[in-house]
Amino acid sequence: MNFGVMFLPVFRASTTAFVLGLGVFAALDALRLSVDIPLLSGGAGMLVIWFFVFSLHVNRRRHAGRGVGLSFLPVVFAIMAKGIAVASAVLQKAMESMMAFAESNGIDTADVEELTGAINDPGFVEAWQADMESNPEIILEWAAQSDWASYLGFWGVIALFALWFANMKKSGGSIESA
Repeated sequence: MNFGVMFLPVFRASTTAFVLGLGVFAALDALRLSVDIPLLSGGAGMLVIWFFVFSLHVNRRRHAGRGVGLSFLPVVFAIMAKGIAVASAVLQKAMESMMAFAESNGIDTADVEELTGAINDPGFVEAWQADMESNPEIILEWAAQSDWASYLGFWGVIALFALWFANMKKSGGSIESA
C-alpha cells in the first residue's frame, strides 16, 4: 500500500487503503481528544485531519475513475454535523445546569408554570449566568462533553460517506486502469 494516499490528494486509493486511512485518522482524532499531542492539539490538528480525510476521498474517487469535485462533500457535511453535535451537547448541558440552578434556588422544576416564570425573569437568567462565570469548571465539563459529541458527529458522517465511496466501482476505464 502506498501510504501517500493518506496524506496528499494526488494518488489513487484502493478500497482497502481508503478504509484503513480513515480508520487511522479516526484513531488519531480520538487520541487528539484524549491526550495533548503538541502537533495535533487544538484547531491546527483538526484542520490537518480534515485535509487528510479530504485527500483520502479525492484519492478514492480518482481510483474509481470519477471526477474529484464531489470529494469535498463528505468533509463539509461532517463539519456541519460536528457543529450541530457541539451545539446540541452544549445546549443539553446548559439546560441541565439551568435546571440544577433553579432547584438550588427553590424553584420547583416539575411545575412548568413556575419554571417558565423563573426562566423568563431577567434576574434569574443574570443570576444563573453569574453562577456559571463563578464556576469555570462547569464550562470545562461542557467543553469535554462537546469534544466527544463533535467527534461522533464528524466521524459518523464520514462513515456514511465511506460506505458510498468504498463501494464505488471503476467507471469506464481501460484494462490498464483496472
